Amino acid sequence: MHHLYFPACPVAGPIEPPVPFCHMGTRGAIPNKCGSCGHMFEGDCTRFSAEIQRFMHLDYGPCGINGPTDPVTYEDSFVRSKVEIPRKCSRCRFLFHDSIYGFTCRKDSEKWGGCFRGLDWGAWRPDRVYLDLPPPKVSSKTLMNHAYDNDLGQFVIEHRRLNPGLSLIEARSDFTRIRQIIDHQPSA
Repeated sequence: MHHLYFPACPVAGPIEPPVPFCHMGTRGAIPNKCGSCGHMFEGDCTRFSAEIQRFMHLDYGPCGINGPTDPVTYEDSFVRSKVEIPRKCSRCRFLFHDSIYGFTCRKDSEKWGGCFRGLDWGAWRPDRVYLDLPPPKVSSKTLMNHAYDNDLGQFVIEHRRLNPGLSLIEARSDFTRIRQIIDHQPSA
């Protein structure tokens, strides 16, 4: 899940008071700093979207519950997730799985309403920001690891496996584009 949170929001500003928000039947509030931010779009954040090819969670700030925030795979007696969440959230009563946003937090739901707050990653930061190729191309963590490792050969092999029918030239072009983003990316 951390790929929806990093790179972290670079905009400084207050979280409180919440700003009322409504979009396509969702009613609630968003963080104050997001209410007037040019990156806010339909309840999501467009920060670095040109580079990472996705929208991000808004920055709701710390949740106020202490605990470690290193990533763990969520598991209970019914579910084993394919994504990682902050360790402190794995046993928190406020953890909620939303069909659109995935794992979210219901803490302070009286304040945020239907705009579920994101998970609190605290001071933890990933070693690498997960990047995606532009749609409809398929990406994977393995593909991006090859790009981060500056391994053109393995990147091309994985690119062709994930995107059969695309040319070698296009795979190399995607590698060059991803490497440019990596070399000039904001910190996580």
